[in-house]
Amino acid sequence: MLSNLFSLLLFCLCLSVYGNNKHDGSIKHDDPMLNTETPNYKEYCVIGAGPGGLQIAYFLENAGRDYRVFEKGYKAGTFYLKYPIHRKLISINKRNTDRSNKEFNFRHDWNSLVSHDESLQMTKYSNDFFPPADVLVQYLNDYATKLNLKVQYNSTMHDILKRKDGLFQMWDQHNNAYTCKYMIVATGIAKPNIPAIPGSELLVGYEDLSIDLPKFRNQSILIVGRGNAGHETAQHIYGVTSSVHMMSRSRNKLSWATHYVGDLRGVNNALLDTFQLNALDTLLEVLKKKRKKLRVPVYN
Repeated sequence: MLSNLFSLLLFCLCLSVYGNNKHDGSIKHDDPMLNTETPNYKEYCVIGAGPGGLQIAYFLENAGRDYRVFEKGYKAGTFYLKYPIHRKLISINKRNTDRSNKEFNFRHDWNSLVSHDESLQMTKYSNDFFPPADVLVQYLNDYATKLNLKVQYNSTMHDILKRKDGLFQMWDQHNNAYTCKYMIVATGIAKPNIPAIPGSELLVGYEDLSIDLPKFRNQSILIVGRGNAGHETAQHIYGVTSSVHMMSRSRNKLSWATHYVGDLRGVNNALLDTFQLNALDTLLEVLKKKRKKLRVPVYN
């Protein structure tokens, strides 16, 4: 979801940091790599209390491990307080399968996390096939609370490094140091993907997009990107605009053709219908190898 407009940051190894100690009082050495103290030590540190971080925390809790989850937001799943912008998830919530096999039914529940508590299933939180994002936020916080997961909120971690003694160390926004033996980063999507094109400063990013339909009334709108986020946006506004033009450097990959759930889903592809029926909406493909330019006038 949002794959065409955001870059997914995956941290497999933590960065080594050298130089002067900028964390006064938290470590002894000018080079933090040489530190041997273990402030706020946990065997496992997990960064991020979204679905991935909470699922990891559940297994660590059940295994009796010494761990802590660090979340920069004030509650679990804060990413979903904003995204998707138009508030409908594209992960299915199939409540009825005509089967009694729990494993089979769980296979068709794309939102629930694994746990021993059968009340913690998204099928019990929403009747919608594509649930609202706010319901997922409520579910994630119930999951963290009912299962007594060790989550430290309002903690923005930075300067992660691996010391020469093999331990990881990091600091929060208050300059408190933390150390651990194992570091798991479960931050998921972290920052907007700004297209490197002339005039990009004139574009309104998905992260700042208004959902106020009167702002789009009788306007001709250009959307750069034709993934689920772009089509979700087009589908929200195409009933009030004069026309919607979607531009990308490749053709749409349709999930029913690729069998990949991150490609364009049927729930978001209404603009393909109006395009095929010549209803003033257009799809543009700009191929780099042809070195052609497309000039788009922008009016305030």
